[in-house]
Amino acid sequence: VGRFFELVGRDMSSMFLANLLTCIGFLPVICLVYIGFLMNNLTVMIVSAIAGGILAGPALAGMYDTVLRALRDEAGYWWTTYRRAFRQNFKASILPGMLYCVVVTVQIFLVYFCFNMLYHGTNVGVGMWVATVLNLILFHMLFSYMWPQIVLLDQPLGQTLKNSVNCMIAFLPHALAAALVTILFWGLVILCMPLGLLLMLVFGFWFQVEITSQIVYGDLDRVFHIEENIRKLHDAEYEAEMASERSDGEE
Repeated sequence: VGRFFELVGRDMSSMFLANLLTCIGFLPVICLVYIGFLMNNLTVMIVSAIAGGILAGPALAGMYDTVLRALRDEAGYWWTTYRRAFRQNFKASILPGMLYCVVVTVQIFLVYFCFNMLYHGTNVGVGMWVATVLNLILFHMLFSYMWPQIVLLDQPLGQTLKNSVNCMIAFLPHALAAALVTILFWGLVILCMPLGLLLMLVFGFWFQVEITSQIVYGDLDRVFHIEENIRKLHDAEYEAEMASERSDGEE
């Protein structure tokens, strides 16, 4: 908790601005999926999610990069780092963005379907409710470990998903906590609509990403030695820079 408020106090403006850019990146998919929702057509919603995920994925990757850099206390102007992260992770985050948007769209549809049927006096049954809840929890456990890997590691999506499943199993309490934070936060945003739009602009992605990243980052560092690899990279860059300066001095 103390670490969370320390980061918020120090990087509030960066988080807010990065969150605003992420909201802009998600605006097309939200609008397109909402059109499909008004049409009551799941197929249109899924196609819209696939199309919108092309931009939403890189935008969310930029948000994760901003938060993870803050957790590592890396110096740098937020716009420079966000722009670099957006560009570097663009190709790698398109497929995850599509997957993420499609899964979340289907989840929203399922939750709406269950509550709408209940509102009209028809219970969909315990099995349907259990399947919907498990769908929410399991996929958001997966996403909690998937997005940081997309930003931090250069590997195929299949390997990222495999690693995410392994981390879910190995660090089950952390994965469950991160998933519950995500579900409860976005559930509150949706339930508070249209006030939820203001919550999304002010808190939105950065608040949820900040908390979940703090929950899972230690697990990822333990498995992939992120801090150690970053230190080695910085040391190599420093040595190369010093070697270049010595070479210039000798000339």
